[in-house]
Amino acid sequence: MTTQTENKIRIRKAADHILKGHSAQATVALVAETEGVSRRTARRITAKAMDLVHRDLEAVDIQNPQLASVLIHSLMEVAAKGRETGQLGASVAALRELAAMCGVGKHNMNHRGYWRP
Repeated sequence: MTTQTENKIRIRKAADHILKGHSAQATVALVAETEGVSRRTARRITAKAMDLVHRDLEAVDIQNPQLASVLIHSLMEVAAKGRETGQLGASVAALRELAAMCGVGKHNMNHRGYWRP
């Protein structure tokens, strides 16, 4: 039987993997392999990780959450592939767009959201 602390660590690892741009299915496979749990348990852990990522996204002021989630996922995937292939310029560009879209960073300090008034 795993403890709550172990589950939280597993969920955070899965969320980190998702935030690196990997799909939920790839995260399920990774969790099942690295943690030695069944695929069903890995799916539960991944679902909780997705909920954690979604709660973080809800904190950002976005007008169209469905489109924003697609754009965010695409930018995260580009950033992850850029890092994996050594194309750091592509990764930096994707992360810069993601930061601007979410209103994160010093250049967005006085503004809310992607489109500035």
